[in-house]
Amino acid sequence: MTRRGGEAEGPRPLRDSLAEVSADLGLPEPDAFTTLVAEWQNLVGSDLGPHCKLRSLRDGVLGVTVDTAPRSTQLRYLAADLVERAAALVGADVVREIRVRIERPGAGRLVD
Repeated sequence: MTRRGGEAEGPRPLRDSLAEVSADLGLPEPDAFTTLVAEWQNLVGSDLGPHCKLRSLRDGVLGVTVDTAPRSTQLRYLAADLVERAAALVGADVVREIRVRIERPGAGRLVD
């Protein structure tokens, strides 16, 4: 087996390889998104949480869908605070921006 740069290496844990590929693709540590999903209700609160769904985390951008335009506005208003809360939970610079889209229940289409 060879490492990047041509150096020989022995077997390495799959987790290490996946972390390297994820970093190359701009993805966060594997547990970061899972942790955010599990703690989302605590981050945004019980009023807004049930109306939001985390969709992705890539290159520091957390993709979130909401079910109505007013909730989209509310989430955008809270975005800076939510980035800080997420940093406390999963580390600095893992989430640098929150991108909100509206997904109307049953419609199957997203609205910016």
